[in-house]
Amino acid sequence: MTVERTTTRRERRVAARQKRILEAAGAVFIEKGYERATTREIADAADVSEGTLYNYFASKRDLLIGLCQAFSEETVQTILSIQAESTEDLLTQVLANRFQHVRSHQLLTLILHQSHLDPEVHHYFVEQALARMISEAERQIQAMTAGGATRPVNPAIAARTLIGAVMGFAILFYLKDKAIEAISSEALASAVTDIFLNGLRARPTGEREGAQ
Repeated sequence: MTVERTTTRRERRVAARQKRILEAAGAVFIEKGYERATTREIADAADVSEGTLYNYFASKRDLLIGLCQAFSEETVQTILSIQAESTEDLLTQVLANRFQHVRSHQLLTLILHQSHLDPEVHHYFVEQALARMISEAERQIQAMTAGGATRPVNPAIAARTLIGAVMGFAILFYLKDKAIEAISSEALASAVTDIFLNGLRARPTGEREGAQ
């Protein structure tokens, strides 16, 4: 029993330090840009030695890949953890959470940019991180369809539409699009969910009147 408690405690310390280093890397990357950022600056921001940083991450690229993994895992856990009473509520909460994250951190745009420049980062982001997010979104959509909450749709396309919305708005946040800057993440998520669920086609007059 003692060995198990010690191992668990050590694993928690390792995870906490990894998280602190990744958070520092994200902050430095955003402030300095990926190319200009150094591992020494990241180590200083994380309050560890550069040698300690290398015990956890072998290179600056590994730090970026770690950020890809963290974003993917956080997105998946958000999808899994939200308790919602309806499909609309679920989508709104998930999108609001992710919109707020990408709006505050702006890491996704950096990851997308480096993924375009670095084949290894691209491979990891597309084949693992992005694939995991899409897979979980697809699984949730299939479950909602099976439960009668949504009409049958192509789950692969629907999942990519949702993930694409998060990435697309991340770019718009980064570009400081004035049309959405003043809109809260919650209101934006509600509007996107409405479009996703109801589309753009006008409802029949009787249906509109009934809804009123």
